[in-house]
Amino acid sequence: MDTSISRDDQWVTSIGIDLGTGTTKLIVSKLRISRLSNDYSLPDYAIAERNLIYCGGMHPTPLIDEETIDVERIAAILDLEYGRAGIQFADIDTGAVIITGETANKANARQILHQLADRSGDFVVATAGPDLEGMLAGKGSGAEARSLELAGTVVNIDIGAGTANAAFFRGGRCECTVTLRIGGKSIRFDAKGTIQ
Repeated sequence: MDTSISRDDQWVTSIGIDLGTGTTKLIVSKLRISRLSNDYSLPDYAIAERNLIYCGGMHPTPLIDEETIDVERIAAILDLEYGRAGIQFADIDTGAVIITGETANKANARQILHQLADRSGDFVVATAGPDLEGMLAGKGSGAEARSLELAGTVVNIDIGAGTANAAFFRGGRCECTVTLRIGGKSIRFDAKGTIQ
């Protein structure tokens, strides 16, 4: 991809929110969007440059009970992180809210997605099933890009609080994913530190 800056390039502020089984996290990025098409074809844009400008802390995902996410505490976490990042809702151009792991199965997961998107601008909202979650983790880790450099298969294993996802990449393509219902919250210790 040609990453030279053209007159059609535009910088946007994007945030990403991940509501996982164990933790909730927010990041803020600046994205340079470039037009790839000419004036005589349908518009075609791509992200030409990505700069991470703020990486929030890891917060335990707040629950009211085993089946319900605490929306008020989620909103308080985001308000705190927006303040730390030095941004306001009006500064955000785009982004994504993704619910992953066991949190995706909570009774109010879909309601949470839309409430967060309403507070944050033009957002993609998704409940990431195991396939999407594994693929996104593999892309984010660099496994997809690395598979373009190697002759074999590159696997990325993402161990979360409720699930572990493996994504297999070959030649820049995600060939398959595997999900196990095993995660960090599955491990319990006794008073002596022995795994139960």
